[in-house]
Amino acid sequence: MSPAHLPESLNLRVLAEGLDHAEGICWDPTRQCLWAGGEAGQIYRIELDGTVVVEEVITWGVLLGIALDDEGTLYLCDVGNHTVWSWQPGDAPARYGDEINYPNYPAFGPDGTLYVSDSGSFHTPSGSIVAIGRDGTSARLDLEPIAFANGLAVRDDHLYYIASALPGVWRVALSGGSTELVTMLERCVPDGLAFDLRGALYVSCYQPNQLWRLDPSGELTCLFDDWTGESILSPTNLAFYGEQLDRVALASLCGHTLTSISVGVAGEPLGRPHEKES
Repeated sequence: MSPAHLPESLNLRVLAEGLDHAEGICWDPTRQCLWAGGEAGQIYRIELDGTVVVEEVITWGVLLGIALDDEGTLYLCDVGNHTVWSWQPGDAPARYGDEINYPNYPAFGPDGTLYVSDSGSFHTPSGSIVAIGRDGTSARLDLEPIAFANGLAVRDDHLYYIASALPGVWRVALSGGSTELVTMLERCVPDGLAFDLRGALYVSCYQPNQLWRLDPSGELTCLFDDWTGESILSPTNLAFYGEQLDRVALASLCGHTLTSISVGVAGEPLGRPHEKES
């Protein structure tokens, strides 16, 4: 049963326990599992029954956001080593692209470009977004400095990105051009992004334990506000998961669990390009 201040419709439950401050979370439709990263470089595989397995530990690693391609290769942002790792289970991690000072969140474009937020300072706008091509070459997008670049999502030929210190969500066409403010938020630190099948945008907030939904109509709704932090603590990244993508997994940077909720609609499948062109 959910606490009185959380809606029963969330169907809240603990999905997995014993994780080391996981921020990133990614659904793997082929292996039917979730992937998450730990504060000491752990790569976690989480089964749907809650079983947690440490598949790899990256020395000096501090793992944040995670993306997946159609080959089953994971791309992990590591602020400890200032890099993005490319990793297939059973193989050694390999650096992907150039060094990035604060790689926070990765998302694939339809052409296979991997976009990665380089957060910069929280107090002075200095963040940016790096585009890593299929051949591993890196280039920064021509954007104004971002007030702590964070979560990313790609939809309708646009790249959506969070400015955590603004706080708000912006977007820019993948072909370039002017940026557009999508929505502003107040008194929170937005972190992760995801879309549902209707085109609604979900924004998870590291503080103060909130999840917002921006409907295509422009209506912004707070789906929960766990002001106690007892049930949903610091929900950083989020991912729709399951065979029908009808549940949402929430990572917890300040805790040791993954929580699972229902938002009443299925998620939009993520684009997962092949690592190499055929």
